[in-house]
Amino acid sequence: MSNGAVPVAGWPAGRAVAVYVTLNVECFLPGRPGPSLQPHLARGEDIANYGWREYGNRSGFWRLLDLFTELGTPVTAAVNGEMCRRHPDIVAAVSGAGWAIMAHGLENSTPHHGLPREAELERIAGTVDLLAAATGRRPIGWLTPGFAVTASTQELLCEAGLRYTADFGDSDRPYWLRFGSGRLLAVPYGLETNDISLLLCMHYTAEQFAEAVVAHVAQLCAEADAGAPAGTVVGIGLHTFLVGQPGRLASLRECLRRIAAMPRVWLCTADEICQLASGEEAR
Repeated sequence: MSNGAVPVAGWPAGRAVAVYVTLNVECFLPGRPGPSLQPHLARGEDIANYGWREYGNRSGFWRLLDLFTELGTPVTAAVNGEMCRRHPDIVAAVSGAGWAIMAHGLENSTPHHGLPREAELERIAGTVDLLAAATGRRPIGWLTPGFAVTASTQELLCEAGLRYTADFGDSDRPYWLRFGSGRLLAVPYGLETNDISLLLCMHYTAEQFAEAVVAHVAQLCAEADAGAPAGTVVGIGLHTFLVGQPGRLASLRECLRRIAAMPRVWLCTADEICQLASGEEAR
C-alpha cells in the first residue's frame, strides 16, 4: 500500500472546508461489549447499557431525522448491514431521506481485528449486499466498526469495489491509498469532532461539545483565509444514542446552524467528497 497526494485543491464555489455529518446507525448484540454510559453495569446481559444503545434506534434516530430535515443538513449515514433485518423501518427512512449511505460492517459488536482474510472479505461483501438490496443503492464508502481493522482491511475494501474509507483520522485532508487492485480515498473522520470522544470520554456538556466542533471548523476556515491551502475536511461523527437524547438536541441544532452559516464551509456528504476528488461533478 502507498499513500497518494492530496487529491483536491479546493471545494465548490470557493469554499475552503468540507464538513460532512456522519450519523452512525448501529445495532449491537446483547451481552456483548459496546459504548457504555455506566460501565460498572457492564456485566452479564448488561441490559442497562444495551438498552441505552438501543434507545438510539427506538427514539434517538427519529428525533435526529426530524432535526436534519428541519435544517436541510446533508447527512452521511454509517449503517450496519444487520440494521436491514433488525430495523428495516430505519433503513427505509434513511433511504427515503436521500442521505448518503456508508457501509459500517454487519453489526457493531464484532471487530474485524483477528478475522482471517476471507472471513473479513465475506463480512465486507455481506454488508454491502444487504444495504444495496434494502436501499437500491450500492454504498461506495466504508467505516469499520470500532476502527478495529486488520492489516488487510483497506485492500479488501478496494477489492470489494468500495471507493472511500472513513477509517483514518490522521489528516485534515483526504488522500489516496493505492493497492495493486486500485485505489481507495481516505476521507478524514476526526475523533476530535466525535460525540463519543467528547461527550462520553471527555465528559463535555452538550454546549461544550457544540462549541468545540464549531471552533474546530472555524479554525480551519481562518487558516484558509490566512493563506493556507483549501481542501480540508471535517467529519462530525454522531451517534443516535448520544446526540439523539432530548437534552442535547438544542445544542446540536445551534452547532449545525452556525457551521452552515460559515461562508467558507461546504456542507456536504462523504460521497460528494469522494466524487469530487475522483474528478466527478459533485451532486
